[in-house]
Amino acid sequence: MSMKELLFSFQGRIGRKTYWIWNAVYYLMIVGFALGMNVLFPSLAHLILPVFLIVVLIPDLAITAKRWHDRGKSSWWLLLNVPLVIGRMTVPVGDPSLATDTTMLQAVSSFAALLCGAWILVECGFLKGTSGQNQYGPEPK
Repeated sequence: MSMKELLFSFQGRIGRKTYWIWNAVYYLMIVGFALGMNVLFPSLAHLILPVFLIVVLIPDLAITAKRWHDRGKSSWWLLLNVPLVIGRMTVPVGDPSLATDTTMLQAVSSFAALLCGAWILVECGFLKGTSGQNQYGPEPK
């Protein structure tokens, strides 16, 4: 599978190793970018970071879709990411002056994000994919 297919195609399957490597790179990019923005452009970090997150959203969803496929499940399981995204959007980032007391929306979305994140972690990160060919393609190497 080419890098282009890995990052931008929603077809095929990948194994746990590829999934974990992507997640390590993904979170290192986010942390590095956020820290860099807070140092270089502290007054704009809260505006620039969400744009960066949107840019890396498609590759993240494409890789996660392929992992769901390896588990024999549809890409519709990506909808479990919705509470994660909403949870991230309700928490101010980068500008301490934006911080407020925790609202009910933040509390509910954070709890939903925790549950969905745990489910995704177990399904995509720890459980073995289906053996052999499935409806989404051959078993990853």
